[in-house]
Amino acid sequence: MKYQGYFALSEPLGELMIVAWPKWQHPVDIVLPIPLHPRRQRQRGYNQSELLVREMQNEFGWISDPTLLVRSKQTRPQLGLTASERRANVRGAFGADSNRVTGKRILLVDDVCTTGSTLAAAADALLDAGARSVSAYCLTIAFEDQVITSA
Repeated sequence: MKYQGYFALSEPLGELMIVAWPKWQHPVDIVLPIPLHPRRQRQRGYNQSELLVREMQNEFGWISDPTLLVRSKQTRPQLGLTASERRANVRGAFGADSNRVTGKRILLVDDVCTTGSTLAAAADALLDAGARSVSAYCLTIAFEDQVITSA
């Protein structure tokens, strides 16, 4: 979906996330996709995490505003980086709108979690901006050469 332009997969993949969600039932005020840097989003043509959020938002009626969290620093793709390289790569890459996230319970959505570095950097920006809590929900978790689907 991410690298091959298969954005139409967001519907069935989002459905997997929707089906798995009731197992968790975590309270959410705002759901946010992990943002891409504007240059990368222009190159790709879409943000795969944002497409997944839209599917979940349609089902659950969640509030989402992708402008609340921005990727202010262009980073290298995480694919192929070690855990420490991933952490360094995304450190300080995100900024959040404190006027609109203060006191909110935020759910971050991403397509793949490998080391959690991207999610942690985004959560740090949201918490620094005053978010009450930040949780993450991903379609898949990758362990070295394995990928496990959330559903």
